[in-house]
Amino acid sequence: MHRQQDYDHPVQLGQQLTLRNGYCLAPLSTQTALFNGEVSRNDCYFHQQHAKYVGLDIVGSAYVAVNGSTAMGSISVADDQKIPGLRQLATTIQRTGAKAILQLVHAGRMTNPVITQGTAVVAPSTIQATHGVGGLPETLTTQAIDTIVDQFGAATQRAILAGFDGVELHGANGFLLQQFLSPLSNQRTDAFGGTLENRLRVPLMVVRRVLQVAKQASKPFVVGYRFSPEEVESGGLSLVDSLVLTHLLSHLPLSYLSLSLRRYDQQPVTIKSTQTVVDLIAAETTLPLMVAGHIRTASDVQTVAAVAKLVAIGRPLMIDPHWPLFFRQPERLKTTREVTAAEVGITQQLFHYL
Repeated sequence: MHRQQDYDHPVQLGQQLTLRNGYCLAPLSTQTALFNGEVSRNDCYFHQQHAKYVGLDIVGSAYVAVNGSTAMGSISVADDQKIPGLRQLATTIQRTGAKAILQLVHAGRMTNPVITQGTAVVAPSTIQATHGVGGLPETLTTQAIDTIVDQFGAATQRAILAGFDGVELHGANGFLLQQFLSPLSNQRTDAFGGTLENRLRVPLMVVRRVLQVAKQASKPFVVGYRFSPEEVESGGLSLVDSLVLTHLLSHLPLSYLSLSLRRYDQQPVTIKSTQTVVDLIAAETTLPLMVAGHIRTASDVQTVAAVAKLVAIGRPLMIDPHWPLFFRQPERLKTTREVTAAEVGITQQLFHYL
């Protein structure tokens, strides 16, 4: 049985990485990088301000290839020239006392040629997404899939050289790794499509390659995997599929699994169950869980603490970097409070939460 987590005390992640607390800055796409993906002053300033009171700061949506960029202004980890800027960002975060993780992403079809600087948009199959800004993608060849696996490995090596404390693989929010899992976006007839076993193949290949590279780090270096447990579209990714993914990932030396949810307490939509999605995932793994999704109050935090080792906060921390202190120093900050709808609305105009 999971022991109630106290997020105000140090948390052990992996075998050797100790976080000062269990609060995490969720991966955010602030879209403040330079036009070519280099880390900007604004990137460093944002993380300097918002990492002050968390144990872990996850830098969101760093693309591993130019055609994998998710949005204009995203950070690049696609070539060695980006390492100095990434090193500056990692150091900036670590000077606050937080550990720094770089989230690695390939957008797949969830992008367009403007964002990818004219390079072709690619996906498991030539199927346009029903939402987002993407056009009709090109189908990835077997050779191109191998190249993407290599790109995730090379990006991990750059994260190590830049001094990050780990990487997180972005397998959520409809991006490429999820596209391979979903029957809606993956209608291949080769070894990478069709059966669930085949649809799992690319995400697992990427995880194994990244873990292999991570072993080369000279200091503690963790690897996490973030995923969206199910899709609401008919015929899309089911929670059953994600439970199989969870089971398989749990047999690999990952440091944590991160759940990307609309709400931390949401019920499944693809299966009938009285349990929450988080509870069902937690029952399938011994890996530490990180949970995000509409966590606003002390009661929300306590509910998450019953099942997850780490709590990831997005909008409330963007609005107020002191947010974790509401639960640590109530006499100084009066009381825990819920972030108002007006504050959230303003923030949504500034940032895209991932």
